[in-house]
Amino acid sequence: MLGRWRILLSQLSGPAASGRLRRTDDDSAAASPFDRPSDLEPSAPDPLEIALVEIETGALEVYARAGLPTEPGHYRKPPGTDAWTFIAATLSPEARFALTLEHPAEMGWRFARLQDLGARSERPDLKAASRLLRDIADLRSARRGLLTVDHLSIAMELGGAWRALRDSQAVKPSRLTLKPPAPPKKARTRRDKSSEAR
Repeated sequence: MLGRWRILLSQLSGPAASGRLRRTDDDSAAASPFDRPSDLEPSAPDPLEIALVEIETGALEVYARAGLPTEPGHYRKPPGTDAWTFIAATLSPEARFALTLEHPAEMGWRFARLQDLGARSERPDLKAASRLLRDIADLRSARRGLLTVDHLSIAMELGGAWRALRDSQAVKPSRLTLKPPAPPKKARTRRDKSSEAR
């Protein structure tokens, strides 16, 4: 009877869902639908999440080299300073609205999420890193719901943008400078020595 339920539930949830519920031990091919979630061992991350983490790590390295924060969340910048300060990991729309009322933009206050910090920079690498972080956040939130064709095109653009940013960072600036070689010193010949002796 239990085997028949497993077959029915796996057909309803599809192969992707049944693959997520697999245990890692050898004695169980699939998890029982009657097991509590706390009894199930977490599965390995899927290839898309591994790729997103790799891209996110590279974009955050660009932020770190520029002196920007790297912790996910909301930030604010007081007037007259260049440093962003952490507010919270998550803020409701009501809380964000209240902050903007208390600290208006006309007075010089700025508010942003981590993925938006580099968007207005003059540096192209910070703009590219900001765009990558925004696309990653959009894809992750879409994965909780329904993925569309637009999300597939975002993922493809994300891969191309990541390769371009990674390749631009491949040659890192160095303190070494290249100079043309100095002309060789003229060696003194025996004639020169004999003429000096006279």
